[in-house]
Amino acid sequence: MKKTVLSGLFICFLLSIPVFSARADAIQIEDLQKTMDGFTQELAYSLPFNSGLGLNWADAHIKNFPHFGVGFSLGFTTMEATSFDKLISYFSPSLPSWVTGFGGFPLPGYALEGRLGGLILPFDIGFKFGVMPIDPKGGNFQRLDYLLVGGDIRYRLVEDKGLLPGISIGVGINYLKGGLGMNAGNGTSIGYTDNITDPDNPTDKSINLAAPLLNLDWETKTLEFKAQISKKFLIITPYLGIGASNGWSKAGYSVKTKITDETGQEVDLNVVKPIMEQFGLKGFDANGFGSSAGFTGWSYRLYGGFSFNLPFFKIELTGLYNLRDQKYGGTIGARFQI
Repeated sequence: MKKTVLSGLFICFLLSIPVFSARADAIQIEDLQKTMDGFTQELAYSLPFNSGLGLNWADAHIKNFPHFGVGFSLGFTTMEATSFDKLISYFSPSLPSWVTGFGGFPLPGYALEGRLGGLILPFDIGFKFGVMPIDPKGGNFQRLDYLLVGGDIRYRLVEDKGLLPGISIGVGINYLKGGLGMNAGNGTSIGYTDNITDPDNPTDKSINLAAPLLNLDWETKTLEFKAQISKKFLIITPYLGIGASNGWSKAGYSVKTKITDETGQEVDLNVVKPIMEQFGLKGFDANGFGSSAGFTGWSYRLYGGFSFNLPFFKIELTGLYNLRDQKYGGTIGARFQI
């Protein structure tokens, strides 16, 4: 049951990737690396945004101890799909049109979360955790990984009392890691220019990849500053917040396969490896290659929504908007809170 529920959170991801088939045309190594650079730049805005899922509680402050709450939230954020779509298409058909029409590629996420009121001073502390190692055991998908860990502390500036809304400021840290492994077709090829064998007469050549296994991996560490305002009206508490996150992130891909030259013979690593390393392909050998890049930068988001307040129980709907790349997201959550 647990595995079924967690797998359901990745339904958007699974539906987004088509059944893989062989490609007849060669991938140009320059285009592959240019696309990878674009993919990492898109993730630079999207990963800190996605790591902000969870702990977006409607109450700007839950009051001091012994007040506390425990529950969960799940949802998604979107990322720019242009380079990701192109990267996938190098090894398989492109993403289906409904994904690009969705306004971005959906990155799902979930968190178990809790918040505890502080002592003496008007603050509260929150924690969140989500993990999803899934082994599909066959088929096109070989691996799905998801890990989210984070926490924050919020200090109340104004108490929600009378006509005044509650206002708080906070700081938090998040760690997000994810990955996807999939069978990428029955075979493909990569084109390159051999300028080593005969430097005076460069020759266009290619290498063949037999039924490659494509792995995509990403992670980010973020430091977030946020401010929030909320006001309780009987059974509804609307709220609005703004956050600024500085993210230290990296993303990459690797291809595991048997590599041969264009005649089907063993590839000459003395020639091909230095050429591929010129374009940033790391660990190139007869069994595969890969590339990764790191990036830092600020991401800014608006978030808000409302909670339905029942005795000791809250149901919450939240919308999120990324100010850097105009992408969006949403979560639904439920918790026990006193």
